[in-house]
Amino acid sequence: MGADLDLDDEEVKAELDRFGKWYLDTTKVDGFRLDAVKHMNASFYRDWIKAMRTYKEKELFAVGEYWSPDLNKLREYISRTEGVMSLFDVPLHFKFYRISHGNAAFDMAKLFENTLTGTDSWHAVTFVDNHDTQPGQALETFVSEWFKPLAYGIILLQEKGIPCVFYGDYYGIPHNQIAPVKHLQTLMRLRASHAYGMEHDYYDHWDIVGFTREGKEAADGLALLVSDGPGGSKTMFAGNAHKGQTYIDALGNCPGEVVIGADGTGNFRVEGGSISVWIPKE
Repeated sequence: MGADLDLDDEEVKAELDRFGKWYLDTTKVDGFRLDAVKHMNASFYRDWIKAMRTYKEKELFAVGEYWSPDLNKLREYISRTEGVMSLFDVPLHFKFYRISHGNAAFDMAKLFENTLTGTDSWHAVTFVDNHDTQPGQALETFVSEWFKPLAYGIILLQEKGIPCVFYGDYYGIPHNQIAPVKHLQTLMRLRASHAYGMEHDYYDHWDIVGFTREGKEAADGLALLVSDGPGGSKTMFAGNAHKGQTYIDALGNCPGEVVIGADGTGNFRVEGGSISVWIPKE
């Protein structure tokens, strides 16, 4: 803090190039998380990341933390860096925060409006919370416990964006008496086993929204529904490959079964303030 590097100085930039190459060789990492990028010259990171990729002859993943809820500032930075790095979708985090404290007053149909995921998902790293937003930190905007499974279900199982799971959500935060997020491990497993194929979005209701993934084969695919208000149901297209199949809620939040009709659709349900992830019954 306050120990600035002069990124207009050629000797400084050359030293940082040497350091980057040494770091890659020493640690064998295959990517970078770059902190507080809005405080550093965009032209430096543009050139530095290109130099590191050229040196390793591989497409090193890079994500920057540009902390701003203003989508235009994020898109401008991506443009100035010529798209060499992704950015954390901070505007989406703030929407999750507002929904979780909003008493069903948020229009869920507009979840991805003015977010990086909604406008440039290729450069979006999605997250629910992180070390800066947890209780007691300077940027505290902690998403409420009840909504966290819903938010994680969306970012982990949708096609858009690259999701990031917060250590404190996975393991809990004992000094704040915060338990691990319910269903998080199951949602991560479902991402690996079922979140494949074409996506069909149903962000068409104030409270109840979701999407389906057709899957690569009949054994995978899914239908996700979340609600920040009263429960309900929605007819969604699961895919022609799933005609006649029986779906169950992998999270156990909704009992019963859903049979996919001859048109490839099913009438899926979700409880109030909850999430259901329907998958083909084994």
